[in-house]
Amino acid sequence: MTETHPESLLDLQHRLQGVVTATTATHRGARPVDVVAALQRALVAAHLPDQPPSWMRASASEISAGRRVVLGTAEAPEGLDRAAPDPDVHAAG
Repeated sequence: MTETHPESLLDLQHRLQGVVTATTATHRGARPVDVVAALQRALVAAHLPDQPPSWMRASASEISAGRRVVLGTAEAPEGLDRAAPDPDVHAAG
C-alpha cells in the first residue's frame, strides 16, 4: 500500500480487510501454506497490491488457527472485545 492520500489508504484497507475476512470464512483451519495461496489469489482477484511475505505468513498462521485478523481499529467488528493484552503472552520489552 504505497498510496499517500488518506482516503485511498482507507479504501485499500477496507478492501484488504474484505479479502482477509472472506479468506478466513473459507480457509479457517486450513494449512498455512494453503491459506497463503488463497490470500494471494484473492488479492489478485480484488486488484490489490501484493503484501509483504511476512504479513502473508503471519496472517495465514492466524487464519489457520481460527483467529480473526483485523487490520486496524476502524476495521474491528461491532461488539469486539478490546481487552488489554495478556501480559503472559505480550510481554513488554
